[in-house]
Amino acid sequence: MASPLAKKLEKALGCGIRGTRPMHGGDIADVSLLTLTNGTRVVAKRPRADQPDTTGTEALMLQHLKVHSSLRVPDVLFHAPGILVLSHIPHAGVKDVALASESVAESVAKLHKCVAESVSDFGHGVAKGVAKPYGFKHDTYIGPLVQQNAANASWVSFFRDRRLLAMAGSCLRTGKLSPADHTRIETLAGKLESLIPDTPPASLLHGDLWAGNMLIDGDHVAAFIDPAISYGHNEMDLAFINLMGGLDPVFFDAYHEHHAIEPGFFEERKALYQLWPLLVHVRLFGGGYVAQVSRILAEFGC
Repeated sequence: MASPLAKKLEKALGCGIRGTRPMHGGDIADVSLLTLTNGTRVVAKRPRADQPDTTGTEALMLQHLKVHSSLRVPDVLFHAPGILVLSHIPHAGVKDVALASESVAESVAKLHKCVAESVSDFGHGVAKGVAKPYGFKHDTYIGPLVQQNAANASWVSFFRDRRLLAMAGSCLRTGKLSPADHTRIETLAGKLESLIPDTPPASLLHGDLWAGNMLIDGDHVAAFIDPAISYGHNEMDLAFINLMGGLDPVFFDAYHEHHAIEPGFFEERKALYQLWPLLVHVRLFGGGYVAQVSRILAEFGC
């Protein structure tokens, strides 16, 4: 006899489930490929017992990307607490890494041209009339960790408080970062006004751009998955890509053709923005990521 969940899925999807098999997934969800009785394939994600249920937030982020950008992402077919069903995006993997990287660059550049122009879609009590807010109308997740998004009209303040200090504080409280290194991060936070712009365009960011979240089909990107969206400086996504690898260096030249990379990114701001994903990895895994954080802090005299 079909389970209540299976019956609910069959009703929502309009047909029965003929088969299921596990897929390679992330650290926080069990992912399955479902074959429906009409031959359609869909992807089901369920949070693991020891992880937060991020399915509702993921559904919201994917739907936001669908409405507010041209980024190719899976369709949300069904969501209920503890279950998210998405369209399946066929992809054969990388055949030509350079061409695939150019395809990724074009898609990411188009995404970054989607800019927040007002606070009309933002919550968190932002005052009316504040232009180009940084953040999002909800807190989101990067992996299993909450990503704070209370909107701010100052990028310096947002990056300092909602990214750098928020994650450093979490690392300190969980014993992943020493008090001495935390103090060094606080020192760097006090220098940000002279290191990053205060009002860059508030670009729509994917937020977790590494090769595992790009579905590549031969020489082009078929879709992007597992976003951690917010509105912020486009260089956050670029720094993430540079840190995590997986793409050909031609990515940056191709991106620059579609969306200019401002002077100073490679020389200074890239390393600074890489502190965010590095602190996320410190919080999750500790180990050698602490040494990488320490090296960047030393670059800035902290």
